[in-house]
Amino acid sequence: MTSEPAAQAGRPPDDPDQLKTEIEQTRQQLGDTVDQLAAKADVKARAQTKVADAKAKVADVTERARNKTSQIRQQAATAGGTGREQLQRRTPDPVKRAVGQGAESARRYRTQLAIATGAVVVGILVVRWWKRR
Repeated sequence: MTSEPAAQAGRPPDDPDQLKTEIEQTRQQLGDTVDQLAAKADVKARAQTKVADAKAKVADVTERARNKTSQIRQQAATAGGTGREQLQRRTPDPVKRAVGQGAESARRYRTQLAIATGAVVVGILVVRWWKRR
């Protein structure tokens, strides 16, 4: 039992060098503990760290979204142009002719069309007014 260190037996060591070593170890452990507690107590620094992490994640997601958008635009361009161009290519010729004729007629008879539309609107308003009386 005499080979057992004095510190483990519950009494201070007799050797001054060993005592100094144990004091230094205790100081080091205490300093580490204080540093850890100070880090936990520094709410502002922890919040700033979390904000920085969140900003990094947002930047990453934004960059991935930009890349994906660019990729989709490139695929659309490779597939045959804009959506309008694709619609024009896919629309049957009879439909194109009918729409063109309707637009031309609307341009040609613009004044008469405006008068007829106005008359219909006035008629609807008169009927609604008449029913409320």
